[in-house]
Amino acid sequence: MIIGRGGPSLALAERLVAAAITAAKRLDVPMAVAVCDSGGHLVAFGRMDDAPLLAVQTAPAKARTAVYLRRPTAATVELAKSNPEVYGSFMTASPDFVVLSMGGEPLWDGRDLVGAVAAAGGTGAQDVEVAAAALRLWAEAARPSA
Repeated sequence: MIIGRGGPSLALAERLVAAAITAAKRLDVPMAVAVCDSGGHLVAFGRMDDAPLLAVQTAPAKARTAVYLRRPTAATVELAKSNPEVYGSFMTASPDFVVLSMGGEPLWDGRDLVGAVAAAGGTGAQDVEVAAAALRLWAEAARPSA
């Protein structure tokens, strides 16, 4: 089963974390990776040895932000540059920790948002690259079997 209730199944979420961590190892950048469901709740998490301590908080927050705003966090960072007051208010008004930082990617099942994956610990571009590895696995897993 690909989709659990409201998001990726635990088994698939763990595979997404593993794919992202493999990509981070190739970059030689210790990271934390989080997968959340459609409500922004953590489903799976992994932290590589020597990943920055703040990445433990930032990866789940990036995933939540991708769910709440229904777009990659890199796109939100760009939008915030031209309207910082609005996006700053999202961070203030949110009951959960959200961040304006690259590396969070929404997971779509057709037209439905079912969760997000995020990486933290590298540069913004590295975080995006590592999250993209999980997205590639998501795309493969979401393909109907022949």
